[in-house]
Amino acid sequence: MSDNAIAQLLQIEQQVRCCETATDLGFILVNTTRDLVPYQHAVYLSGTELESLKINAISDIALVDRTTPFSAWLEQVSAVVNASDQVNKVHTIETKSLPAALLNDLNDFTAPYMLWLPLLIPSKPNQRVGVLWLAKSQPWTEKEIGLLQHLASSYAHAMQVFVHHSGWGVWRRRLLSKKVSLVTVLVVILLGFVPVRLTVLAPAEIIAKEALLVTSAIAGAVSEVRVKPGDLVSVGQPIVIMDKTEFQGRFDVAQRELERAMAELRTTEQAGYVDRRKKAELAELESQVALKTIERNYLQTKLDQTQILADKAGVVVLDDPEQWKGRPVVVGERILSIADPNNIQLEIRLPVTDAISLNHGNEVTLFLDTDPLNPIPFLVNYSSFEPSLTQDQIIAYRIVADIQGDIKPPRIGLRGTAKLYGDEVSLAYYLLRRPLTFIRQFLGL
Repeated sequence: MSDNAIAQLLQIEQQVRCCETATDLGFILVNTTRDLVPYQHAVYLSGTELESLKINAISDIALVDRTTPFSAWLEQVSAVVNASDQVNKVHTIETKSLPAALLNDLNDFTAPYMLWLPLLIPSKPNQRVGVLWLAKSQPWTEKEIGLLQHLASSYAHAMQVFVHHSGWGVWRRRLLSKKVSLVTVLVVILLGFVPVRLTVLAPAEIIAKEALLVTSAIAGAVSEVRVKPGDLVSVGQPIVIMDKTEFQGRFDVAQRELERAMAELRTTEQAGYVDRRKKAELAELESQVALKTIERNYLQTKLDQTQILADKAGVVVLDDPEQWKGRPVVVGERILSIADPNNIQLEIRLPVTDAISLNHGNEVTLFLDTDPLNPIPFLVNYSSFEPSLTQDQIIAYRIVADIQGDIKPPRIGLRGTAKLYGDEVSLAYYLLRRPLTFIRQFLGL
C-alpha cells in the first residue's frame, strides 16, 4: 500500500468522524470514497439484515428519488443479492446470477463490474447497517477490494451511531414486515371467534336474608335506642323506648274517669234497693263503665307499646342509634332490623350501561374491599324487573345472589366488587361490546 493511499484513507476516516448526521455520512460513502478507489457509480443502500434494502444516497446526486427507473432497477438487484448466501460477504456481482429482466437494463443503468460491499459492525459481525454498491468499467483488483473492506468497517462503525440496533427496534421491524403483519391479522381474526364468558363488574354489599324489621306501633318520638349496631339480642329484650309522656297522661285521665264511673255505678246499685227509679239508671252506668274500661285498656296497650321488645334473636342491623333520639316516627316506620348473621345475601347494583343477560343460577364472585385476595362464590337468585335510581344517582338493576358452598358467611354490611358471569360470547363481541353500544346509542340505531 502506497503512502498516498494511506494518507487518503486516513483523511477519509477523519472526515467520517466529523459527520454529524447520517446524510453527511452517506454523502462521503458514495462520493469521497472515489478519492481512494476510482469508480463510475456508487450507491448506499440502508437496511439491516432483517430489512429490505432501500437507496439512501447516490454518487453525484444531491437528492435521491426512489421512483426513477434506475432506483427501481437497483433495489430489485439488491433484493436478489439479499436473498443469496453471499449477502454479508464482499464480492463482485455475477451478471449471470441476475434474472433476465434485470440483465436487459444492465447496460443502460450501470457499468458491467459491480461490487457488493456490506457494512458490518466490527463489534457485531452479524449485524449490518447497509450496503455500499460500486460499479466501474474495469475489473476490481484485490488491492482495491482490500482498501474498500477496511473503509467499510470504518463506515459501519460510524453509521451505527445513527442507526439504533436495540432489541425493541429489531422486533419492531420484524413485526412491521408484510408476512408478520398478515399472520398477525389472521391470528387476530381467528381469536375474535374464540368463545369467552361475558363478565361485568358492579358494586355489591352483604345484606341480611329474611331479616326481622323492627317498626314503631305508635306515632311518637323515639326516646332511646338501647342497642348498638352489631349487638346480639335475645327474644323479649327491650331494644327501643318511645316517649310515653302523652300516653301516660291520657292513661291516668282514663283511669280516673273509670274509677269515677265505677263509683257512680256502686252508688246507684245501693240506692236501687230503696228507690226503684234508680234501677233504671243501672244499665246506662254499666255501659259507661264498660266504655271507660275499653278506653283505659286501649291506652294501657299503647303505653306498653312505647317499649319495643325483640321478637327474634339475632344481630342488630342499625346505622347510628344517636340519630334516632328525639326523632318523630309514624306507625309502621322502620327503626332497625334483627338478622341471623349466618343467613346472608349479596345485593348487587348493576348499572344499566353494563347490563348483561343474567339467569337464575349464574355465577357471581365477590371481592370484598377488606379481603380482596379471597373471593367468595355466589349464585344469582333473582334480578329486579326494572332499574331504579341508586343513592349515587345511577340507574341500576338490583340483583340478589345467595352464597354458594359451605363457607363462613361474611359480616353483614361489608362492601366489595362483584364479578357477574353471563353467557358465552365471541372474543370480538366481548372486546367491542361497549364501543358498539355507544355507537348504537349515539346514532340512535
